[in-house]
Amino acid sequence: MAEPLVRETQKLYGLPLSQFTEARNARAKALRKSDPELAAAVAALPKPSVSAGALNELVHEDPSEVRALVQSGRRLRQAQEAAVSGKKGADLNEAIKEHRIALDRLQRDLRRRKLSATTIDRATQTLRVASLDPELWPLLERGLLYEDLTASGFGLDPGLVPATPKKRAAPKAAPPKKDERAQERRRQAERKLAEAEKALEDAQRGAERALQDVERATADVESARTALAELD
Repeated sequence: MAEPLVRETQKLYGLPLSQFTEARNARAKALRKSDPELAAAVAALPKPSVSAGALNELVHEDPSEVRALVQSGRRLRQAQEAAVSGKKGADLNEAIKEHRIALDRLQRDLRRRKLSATTIDRATQTLRVASLDPELWPLLERGLLYEDLTASGFGLDPGLVPATPKKRAAPKAAPPKKDERAQERRRQAERKLAEAEKALEDAQRGAERALQDVERATADVESARTALAELD
């Protein structure tokens, strides 16, 4: 049941949002006789948000950039874990830079779609969250997102992926102080990463606005020079 639904969802979520509702209803109707259960699941699929829909379309058209972001997110997690545990591994600063570059490339792809600044910001936040969470990697790579993701809660449809049964944990002894310090260093590293990426985004937006101001001012100067030349 899970994989057929995933395939149906992947096709529908790869369509432009304007076509989704009609295509979903038509597909559910076509499936009613052959597979009523799957038809009901397809009919219940929510329409993606504007930003989630843009990401799904991007994955459908060219998944390579999203895969590169997921790979950089995997390496960044490994570098963070190595740094927190004191193990020798990938350079954390290099991993952060690689992840930022991959995220920037996808932002440029989103800007070419002429989306609003708010939609791009939400899509970027979704990309950042999903690229650093192993449970979200398959949803991002296959274009199965339907809701904007935030660090405090993921808007996922549990019907899209097989549920993993929870194991009853055995009673554990209190963790040693060394583990507590390692966890605290990890939390601090994650906070610094989030703050650094947010500062980078703010700086990029500021740079873009400044560039637009320069272009407008340059155009005004050229216009004034032309007018002066005509008067002379």
